[in-house]
Amino acid sequence: MSDYVTTLTIYGGIAAVFAIVIFAVYNLLSTRKDIVSEMASKEGYDSDNQFIRDSLLTKPRELTLSIFLNDDAKSIGLRYIVTSILFFFIGGAFGLTMRLSLTGPNLTFLTGDEYNVLISQHAVLMIYMWAVGSALGFGYYLLPSHLKVYRDIRGLFSSIGYWLWLLGGFLVLLAQSSPRWYFYPPLSLQLNPNGGGLYDWLAVLGIEIVLVGLMITCITILLIVMRDRSPEVKRDQFSLFTWSIIFTALMILVSAPPLMVGFTMLFYDFFNPVFFTASSGSVLLFTILFWFWGHPVVYVAIIPYFGLIYEIIPKFTGQKIFSYKSGVFGLGLLLILSEVVWGHHLFNSGLGFAWVLFFSTTSFLVVIPSAVTVFNYIATLWSSDKIRLTTPMLFVINGIVDFIIGGVIGVMQSAYPVNADVHGTYFVTGHFHFIFLGITTGISFAAFYMLFPTISGGRTYNVPLARLHFYFTAVGSLIMSSSWIVGGALGMPRATAGYFSFFLPYQLGSILGGFIVGIGQIFFLWNMAASWLKSPSVDNQNLLESPNPIVTVVPKGEME
Repeated sequence: MSDYVTTLTIYGGIAAVFAIVIFAVYNLLSTRKDIVSEMASKEGYDSDNQFIRDSLLTKPRELTLSIFLNDDAKSIGLRYIVTSILFFFIGGAFGLTMRLSLTGPNLTFLTGDEYNVLISQHAVLMIYMWAVGSALGFGYYLLPSHLKVYRDIRGLFSSIGYWLWLLGGFLVLLAQSSPRWYFYPPLSLQLNPNGGGLYDWLAVLGIEIVLVGLMITCITILLIVMRDRSPEVKRDQFSLFTWSIIFTALMILVSAPPLMVGFTMLFYDFFNPVFFTASSGSVLLFTILFWFWGHPVVYVAIIPYFGLIYEIIPKFTGQKIFSYKSGVFGLGLLLILSEVVWGHHLFNSGLGFAWVLFFSTTSFLVVIPSAVTVFNYIATLWSSDKIRLTTPMLFVINGIVDFIIGGVIGVMQSAYPVNADVHGTYFVTGHFHFIFLGITTGISFAAFYMLFPTISGGRTYNVPLARLHFYFTAVGSLIMSSSWIVGGALGMPRATAGYFSFFLPYQLGSILGGFIVGIGQIFFLWNMAASWLKSPSVDNQNLLESPNPIVTVVPKGEME
């Protein structure tokens, strides 16, 4: 009885706190709505939201609670950025927990089911909520400045897209799914904790909602570019970051619908197995539908960040990008070829020689736009008189190096004999993490540091802490991914809750690297908390929204 009373008391206390928070938010919104309505009426507006968007159109946006109350483009951009960082830390914590459980050949403190849940949640959150969310956030925040938008009228659809994306991510987190991020049947259809997970259907529903939100968001972004930009901004004057966001939106719109169809069929199979069962359907069909989206989404985690690198390099070199046209060409060709390489994930599926030949060839061809892009970066740096090695610039240089390493390893897998050997090993994991940590994560943080004076209201971040954040992230990533590459080349299987003792040194190396990366993120949190407590000391302008390359000399310890 006492246990029942204790449980009831705890849940009652949680419910009471939740009710108080809901009431406080309601009161805040009600008071704010009355004030805004009065101000809008005085200015002759029928729509309160449109009045707010017009009032904020040309102003910097600070990171306050108001970003969740206003639906202007920059506020929604900050919503995505802040939310994606939150999911980054949740997914990262899952990854570290999973790594720590592999300090011995047998799981040390997790069960096999718990391990499967963590590896699935880690992958889904990092891809859908961190990589994609961060890219959309910087897109929404920077496009109004880059395009000199003269109206901000798409707040309703932008907000709907964001809240659907967030709701889907929350459902995925709540579902505790376990069949990896690609939900292959029949594993995902085994409705028990020892197989696919009891609530996999909820995760499938969550990702479906995420994809609906992304479709709405991408259509809205393209409308902003086509309909809301200033007439003086011609297509040949678009920033390379703008092109990267355009190509990213097109990629999502083209490749997501097949998976949405596949997930709808899979969701139906949970309750009435018809489509992807061994007796009445094709399991292989689902894998094809998935990878038609699954590989392009990897490039969603690359192309926008390539665009950010194009914006960051000139700010710290004073040098224009070596070739604007080849920059657009490289990003555009990367969009096209990324849509026709997905089949290399199914080399070992027995689909025949023609399949292997076609997708092996396209996988080799995708090197061309990647090489054009990297050459553009290197040529710009090479021709610069001076390179300011600020924290954002260090992240950029490390990202370029990591992409070259990860890219070369990826190209090796385009050859069928190599792919047959390393498929299903940590060799693939190391390849992906070199790119994901170097490009997606590193460039996100570089851009965040550059936006910091604006979103913090004129504060500066602590440079030594930011450098520690960079060094721990870069070194930890190198150790972790390299350990996986070497172990994977020797046959260490990935996504398994145990391993032969022969692979212990490589697992321990990856665990060490992972925890070094984790320590680096603690420095980031420390830096943000300490910096926000300081008083504003500079103006709220940032380099990413400046139209011209800026090279300035500032006192040591203030701003980079």
